[in-house]
Parts: sequence; structure tokens; C-alpha cells
Amino acid sequence: MNKLLIILFLFSSGSITGWIIELFFRRYLDPVESKKKKWVNPGFFVGPYLPIYGSGLIILYLLGHISIPSLNATHPLLEKLVIFLIMAASMTFIEFVTGMIFINHFHLQLWDYSSYRGNIKGVICPLFSCFWYALAAFYYLVLHDKVLGALDWLSRNLAFSFFIGFFYGIFLLDVIYSLQLMVKIKALADEYQIVVKFTAYKSKLIDIREEAKERSYFFFSSRLSSISPREVFDRYRENFSAKNIVLKPIRKVAQKVKR
Repeated sequence: MNKLLIILFLFSSGSITGWIIELFFRRYLDPVESKKKKWVNPGFFVGPYLPIYGSGLIILYLLGHISIPSLNATHPLLEKLVIFLIMAASMTFIEFVTGMIFINHFHLQLWDYSSYRGNIKGVICPLFSCFWYALAAFYYLVLHDKVLGALDWLSRNLAFSFFIGFFYGIFLLDVIYSLQLMVKIKALADEYQIVVKFTAYKSKLIDIREEAKERSYFFFSSRLSSISPREVFDRYRENFSAKNIVLKPIRKVAQKVKR
């Protein structure tokens, strides 16, 4: 089967499956998010997909074919444990690179592990690396053969590729919309000199919307129902600010003048 079609299938399947995993994990298992007892879209996009999981499934699929001959002959169990470790390290690396790209270039922190022990810049932490290890083991032991079977089925039923194309059509529209939103958030983040914790920012918007509903009577809506992004930053930025980026030169000059 065409390698590009394999990649497209794995990415779309992994993105949707990962979104479902994150949705239930954050609702019931996450030590921080589960306390809020709310269903929240875990992704930056509007639709039900998380591209990091799509990329992760591609990596797991490729690593699922590797073997370590020196260990396989004498210690097959140890070989599997090492393969799981390689998979988990690869997923952690993808998570770190993705997180840092968004922080450094878009001033947006898509997820926040700063409350977990041993975290690095709030982007990766030992706890979630252990989750990646468990997920890698589950994939290798349970899902890898099923993925191979699904790819074999797809090769004999190429008409199904229509649905893959349909997915990417919607995904592309979502990317365009979300990038426009990202540009607006980045502009405000630059102006206020902060890195925005996107999860906290989205949570605050949800709180504002719910409060607006409670204050709405008949045809009269509360002021919060029409609050602008700038007003959100003015009033609540301390709730979703990760850190200051840099001081503007004009502020440095002002400080020198005061001295």
C-alpha cells in the first residue's frame, strides 16, 4: 500500500483516538483537571483530534517493527522493556519539542505540567513519561497487530480512503481557523509580555460564558456575554499567564529615569 496513505491513515486514527483518551483522562484521572469535574475539549483545535497523538501513532508504528538481536536471543522480555522505553522516550521528545515550539514562537503553552514534580518548563514531567511508557507497552502488546490488520484491510478496500480525505478536508479548515485564533492570542501575549497557558485561558472563557448564562434574563444578556479577548486579558491574565517574556525597552528606560 502507498506509504503516504499509511501515514495519513495512522495520523488521522491516532489524532482522533488520542483526543478520546485525553477527554476521559482529564475528566476522571488527571490529578489536577479531574477536580474541576467538567468535560472540556482537550485540544487547541475545535474538532475532536490531537495531532500530537497522530504523530505519536506513526512513531509507535515505525518503532513497533524494530528488534534488538543481542537481547532477543537471550532476554526477549528485556528486549520488549527496552523497546517500550525507546517508544516512551520518543513520545516524550515529541511532546517536549512541540511544547517548546509553541511557547517560544507563539507564546502559547498548550498544556501545563508545572504542578507536577520533576517537570521541565511545564512541558514534560516524569509522571506523564510513565504514562507514555504504559501507552507504548499497550500499543506494542495489544494494538500493533490490530493496526497491521487495519492497514491490510485498507489496502484491499481503498474506497475507504474517501473518509480519510473527508477527515483531512475538515482538519484543514480547522487548522486555518485555529491558526487565526493563535495569531490573535499571540498578539495579545506579545502586548502583555506573557506566555499564555491555553488550558487555563480556555477554562476562564468557559467560566465567563457560564456566568453570562446565569446572569442572562429573557432578551437581556449580561456584560460578560460580550466580553472581548482584550478585556479577558485585562481582567484575568494573571489566571492564565505562565511567565513574563521580556520587558519592553521603553519600560527599561523609564526605570533608569526613575533612578
